[in-house]
Amino acid sequence: MTTEDTMQVPADVDVPPAETTLAETPPLPVDQSPPRWVRIMRNPLLRILIFIAMTVAFSLLVRWVTGTHRTGLRGMATASPLALCGQVLMASLPIILAYVLLVRAIEGRRIDELAWRKLLPHSALGLLAGAGLMGLAAALMAAFGSYRIEGVNASANLWFPLLMVGIVPGITEELIFRGVLFRVVEDALGTWIAIAISGAFFGLVHFGNPNATWWSSAAIALEAGILLGMLYAWTRSLYFVMGLHAAWNFTQGGVLGIAVSGFELPSLFQAKTQGPEWLSGGEFGAEASLLTVLLCLALSIFATRRALAAGRLRKPYWSRVTPIPTDLPAHTVS
Repeated sequence: MTTEDTMQVPADVDVPPAETTLAETPPLPVDQSPPRWVRIMRNPLLRILIFIAMTVAFSLLVRWVTGTHRTGLRGMATASPLALCGQVLMASLPIILAYVLLVRAIEGRRIDELAWRKLLPHSALGLLAGAGLMGLAAALMAAFGSYRIEGVNASANLWFPLLMVGIVPGITEELIFRGVLFRVVEDALGTWIAIAISGAFFGLVHFGNPNATWWSSAAIALEAGILLGMLYAWTRSLYFVMGLHAAWNFTQGGVLGIAVSGFELPSLFQAKTQGPEWLSGGEFGAEASLLTVLLCLALSIFATRRALAAGRLRKPYWSRVTPIPTDLPAHTVS
């Protein structure tokens, strides 16, 4: 009887290695590219159209389920806080759902720009930045004699400017213009073209506001369109720009008593703007003041420098050596 211990192998016989060659065979390549229909739906223009269609569908669904309709801003000025919260949900929920479906189902990626861990810190930083920025703009206007506080409205109902002029535009407009329009265009055409296109559309949608002019729309495109676009490019955080936008609107209208994009609001302070319209913004508000435009452009230059230093600006697709993912790390500060 022979065993493994007693078996003798002649010295001139080559013994194959104990490991089989089968394990060393490289695996066959697997095609991990998405199906053709998914690649078609990820076309930038088609993604924007899909988002619009989903937003309309969800809006109609919400109205059908609740049996209510959105009321104009002027009609909500005297509504109760509970009724205003319902209007906030009706205005925001369809756009939020459409954005989540666009990113998860169509783009097939995680929503890093809206990660839960960033909600509180990035929103807080944005709120502080927006309030501080509007306060600085008002201080500049006051220094040039175009803004003056005349009293305090101790009994002012601030729920309306807080919820409907602060939170709702902060969420919905940033999802639409930075989350979808800017980001999707940037994926194809790069950061600079995305800022130009999203900023121009952002200014145009405000042309229908009360007391709007071509200058007020151009001013919003220059100050808010460029600044918010570049801040998103730098931070890659929608929470940050949402907070800044909401705090800007509420501080301007609900605290300082300055018209917000043509709308007069209940406010904490009784204030007056005066002087030439290019300086005071006229009846449209501080956004149409040249001082505000210059301030925001200066901050846009700062944000651009930070975004460049962090490597967050993207080239057009024809200039890229390798594809750039859409879920870049998002940090408010670096």
